[in-house]
Amino acid sequence: MKDLKWFKTEYKNVIKKNEDGKLTQVEALEFDEMWWKKLCEIGLHSTMDDVLESNCTEREFRDFMSELYNFLSNLSTIDAAKQSGLYDQGTETKDKKP
Repeated sequence: MKDLKWFKTEYKNVIKKNEDGKLTQVEALEFDEMWWKKLCEIGLHSTMDDVLESNCTEREFRDFMSELYNFLSNLSTIDAAKQSGLYDQGTETKDKKP
């Protein structure tokens, strides 16, 4: 949850700066990039570069990341996800090697 607190705090700061008329376009773009990087680290335990190397389009990337953020903000943990009716236990099983 402390990682999710980062998103809420940073978003509030950017909104306040925008309302005060002090947010520049460069700062907005930097925040956007920082948001995606942090989401990759927290939600995927990976880097944004790894996700982008999958050859997804920008639209696919944004759709995926919004779903990931939604998952994290609603369920917070894999244990909570297991309580959801949408959870498929087959997703976590791996082939066992002899």
